[in-house]
Amino acid sequence: MPKYQIFFSNHKAEKDWHSLEAQMPDKMDELKSFLQENPNNRSKVPGKVKKLRGRLKRLLQYDITDSYRIWYQVDSSDKAVYVEYIGPHP
Repeated sequence: MPKYQIFFSNHKAEKDWHSLEAQMPDKMDELKSFLQENPNNRSKVPGKVKKLRGRLKRLLQYDITDSYRIWYQVDSSDKAVYVEYIGPHP
């Protein structure tokens, strides 16, 4: 059973998640496992996760590939991950 549950903050994020699952299933499986197990542990995937700055400082970014990334927020008290954006570098 996963430690964290994944939610989508908007319909576009959910749609883009499913689109990338079809395009790159292995990378998305790796991402899903990371988000469900310990989404705050940046040392577990060195270089792939970073904290964003400025107006996005509440979010973390996970680099799926060199071109695609996900922005997400973690609510540790509810054990929830909220996906805000997924896709190419905006």
